[in-house]
Amino acid sequence: MSKPEQALRLLLVEEQLEQAEFLISHIRNGGIAVRPERADDSEHFEQLLDGSRIDLVMVDAAGTLLPLPAVTDIIQRRGKDIPVIAVLAHLDDAGVLNALAAGAADTVIRDEPKQIQHVIRQQFHALLNRRQIRHFEADLRESERRCNNLIESSRDPIAYIHEGMHIHANESYLQMFGYANFDDLEGMPILDLIDDSQQKDFKAILKDFAKTKQCPPSIRVILHPEKMPPSEVELEMSPASYDGESCLQLVARPQMADSRLSEQLKELKDRDPNTMLFNRKYFMNQLEAMVAKVSSSGSGGQAILLVEANQFEMRTKNLDMTVADQVLVEFAARLSTLVMNDGICCHYRDQTLAVICAESRYEHTLALCEKIHVAFDNLLMEVGENAITFSVSVAGVQITEQNASVPEILNRGNHLLQSMDGLGGNRFEVFDPGAGERADVELDKAWKDRLEKALVNGEFILNYQPIINLNQDELIDSYELLIRLQSADGEAILPDHFLPIAQRHGLSDDIDRWVVSQAISLLAEKQSRNIDTQIFVKISPESLQDNTLIDLVAKSLMANAVEGWRLILELPESQMITRLKQAQSFKSAMSALGVRICLTQFGTSVDSVKMLSHFDADLIKIDRSFVEDLDKNPDHQAKIREFVQNARNLDKSTVAEFVSDANTVSLLFSAGVDWIQGNFLSPPLTQMNFDFST
Repeated sequence: MSKPEQALRLLLVEEQLEQAEFLISHIRNGGIAVRPERADDSEHFEQLLDGSRIDLVMVDAAGTLLPLPAVTDIIQRRGKDIPVIAVLAHLDDAGVLNALAAGAADTVIRDEPKQIQHVIRQQFHALLNRRQIRHFEADLRESERRCNNLIESSRDPIAYIHEGMHIHANESYLQMFGYANFDDLEGMPILDLIDDSQQKDFKAILKDFAKTKQCPPSIRVILHPEKMPPSEVELEMSPASYDGESCLQLVARPQMADSRLSEQLKELKDRDPNTMLFNRKYFMNQLEAMVAKVSSSGSGGQAILLVEANQFEMRTKNLDMTVADQVLVEFAARLSTLVMNDGICCHYRDQTLAVICAESRYEHTLALCEKIHVAFDNLLMEVGENAITFSVSVAGVQITEQNASVPEILNRGNHLLQSMDGLGGNRFEVFDPGAGERADVELDKAWKDRLEKALVNGEFILNYQPIINLNQDELIDSYELLIRLQSADGEAILPDHFLPIAQRHGLSDDIDRWVVSQAISLLAEKQSRNIDTQIFVKISPESLQDNTLIDLVAKSLMANAVEGWRLILELPESQMITRLKQAQSFKSAMSALGVRICLTQFGTSVDSVKMLSHFDADLIKIDRSFVEDLDKNPDHQAKIREFVQNARNLDKSTVAEFVSDANTVSLLFSAGVDWIQGNFLSPPLTQMNFDFST
C-alpha cells in the first residue's frame, strides 16, 4: 500500500572503509534507501562512473588519493549531471568555499547525521527533478510531433492563434472557410472572421488570454469567411503552444439547427452512462484546469474530494449485478444531492466518486468531508427489495502552489483512502500542504492505536513462504514467516505499510516478540507430527537493544522442547554497522541457544564481505536487487558467484529471494546458491502445507 522509495545510487570516494560505512549508516538511519559503491582510486572511479548509473558522489574533501577537484573534473569531462558533495571534518568557512570553488554542489559535516540526511535528500530530489524535466521535455517534443500529425489529418477544423493572428491551421479548417492553402490565411486576424456584434467579446477574451493564459472553454460566434456564407460555430478554446510560441487553440464546431439538441448531446459526452454524474474525463479536465489556475495565479481555495464506498464489493457480492449497479446509482444520487451547493460530483472510478470544489478553503473542505461522512455513517440504503448498510471514506486534498500537480494530488488522495481503508474505513481526512500534513499526523496516530489493538487482541495474521533447497542435501521443510494485518474488507495489509509506523512508535520489538513466539509454537506443532521443519523470521534492529527477545526465545524453546537450530532470525545488513556491538552480543546469546542468524539485504553495504569478519552470521540472504532480472545482468551474476564463494570459504549458507522465473533458478543453481524463495516457486501460503517432495 505504500509507494516504494527510489533507491539512491551513491558513489563514495573515501580512503577509509569504516568512514564510508558510517556515512552510509547515517544516510540509511534517515530512512533513505541507498545502493553504495566505493572507489579506491582514479581508475576505479572512472570505471564505476562509466559502468553503472550513479546519482550522487560523496568525496572526502581532505582526501589525497583522489582529490575533490579531480573528481569534479572527471564528471564534467564526461558531461554527466551528477552532484558532488564534499565531506568536511568540521564546519569551516574556508573549507566550504574551497569545496564549492572546486565544483562541489554542497558540503556536509562528517559527524552531523541530520545535516548529511538533509543535504542528501535535497540534492537527490533536485537531481530527480532535473531528470524528470529532461524526460518531460523529450516527451513533449515527441508529443508535439505526434499532435501535429494528428491535427493535420483531423477532420475537426483546428487553428492556432497568436496575438490575435492565425499562425497555423489544418486542412479541415481551410476547407471549412474556403481557403486553398494556409498562405491565404496566414497572418489574418481572427477578428476579421467574426461578426461585428461579437468582436468586442472575443477581443476581451484575447486580451485576458494574453495576460493570464486562461480562456473560457468555448464561445459561440457567427463567422463571415471571405469566400463562404456566414455560419454559426462553437469555438472550443484551450491554451497551447506552437513552434515554441504560447497561443490559443481553436476547434470549430458547426452548430446544428436544433441548438437544444446540440447542447444535450454535448452534455451526454461528459456524463457517465450508469450514474449520470460527470465522467472521469470531465473530472480530469477540471482538475487540470484547477492546477493550471493555481500554477499561474498562485490562488488557493480549491480542493477535490475522493469519496469511496467502504467494502462495496463485499457488501454487494450476494446481490444481482443489476442491483449492485442500482446501489452505486443511489450512492451517486445521494452524494450529488448532498454536495450540490458545494461542488460538482463526478464518477472517478469503480465505487469511488469525486467532488470538485472550485471555491473551498481548508475549513470549508473539512466541514464538507464531515458532512458527507455523517450522512453516510452506517446508512441503511434500500434498493428494491434489498437493504444494505453503507459507509464511506472521504479524502480531501487542498490544492496550492506546493502540490499543483495532477499526479501528486491524486496520489495523495488515494494514499489517504488506502490508509483509511486499512483502519476499517468510515472516516474522513483532509490533506492541506500548508498545514504540515495534518491528515498524515492524524492517520499516523490512528494507525498507532490500530497496531496496539492488534497486538493486544492477536489480530495479526501470518503467511508462510516456502524456501527451497537447491542441492537437496537438507531434506527439511523450510518457511519464512510473513506478517500481515487484516483490513475490514478481509484483504491483507502488507508490512511495508504498517511496520514503519510501528517503528516510529516503538512497537517493532513488540511485534517481533509476537512473531517469534508464534514461530516456536508452530515448530512445536510440526515436531509433534514428526515433520522436520525450520522457520525463518525477520526481526527489527530495535530488538537488539535489550534482552527481552533473548529471554522470550530461551523460555519458549524450553517450554515447547524445540531445538534452537530450527529457528532462524533474520537481521538486515544495512542496519548492523551502527549496532555492531549489540548485534554481536545478540548473536552470542542466540548461538548459546542454538538459534541461527541470517544476514538479509546482503550486498548493499560498501563492502559486504568484510562485514562478515565483524558479524559472524550463519546464513546470508542476497539482496533482491541482485536477483531481479538476473538473466539480463552479467555483473549481478558475477557478484552472486563472488558472494557464494566467500560464504563457502566461511562455511556459511546462501539464500536468494524474489526468484521470479526458471532462468533465474538455473543461474542461481549454477552459481552455487543453497536456498531460494520467490513467487515463481510458491507465493506466500495461508497454511504450512507446501509439498517439498515435488
